[in-house]
Amino acid sequence: TGGDHPTAVRMPGMTGVVAIAAGDAHTVLLKSDGTVWTCGYNANSQLGDGTTANRSTATQVQGLTGVVAIAGGDLHSVALKSDATLWGWGANSSGQLGDGTATGRGTPVRAQGF
Repeated sequence: TGGDHPTAVRMPGMTGVVAIAAGDAHTVLLKSDGTVWTCGYNANSQLGDGTTANRSTATQVQGLTGVVAIAGGDLHSVALKSDATLWGWGANSSGQLGDGTATGRGTPVRAQGF
């Protein structure tokens, strides 16, 4: 549950995790089935769930499957799908999502040119 932990704790319900990425106060997890899960701070929708609610348990990023790699940024997250497309969500004030805008996104958007 919430709060700081001085030692490692198991994340409830999380099995089959093959990769993890840390953003600024949020975590991105990739499961072996190609789904992406996130938890933590969410003021800029960097959890990709369409809200700005913080989450102390991992929630699946809806509409995003076939993912092979993930990364967590300052206030955004990105995922690379098996079809070589790049998807991002969260803060976008510097265009870091690559969608040709500077508009933050609460759910994954495809980066242009990928």
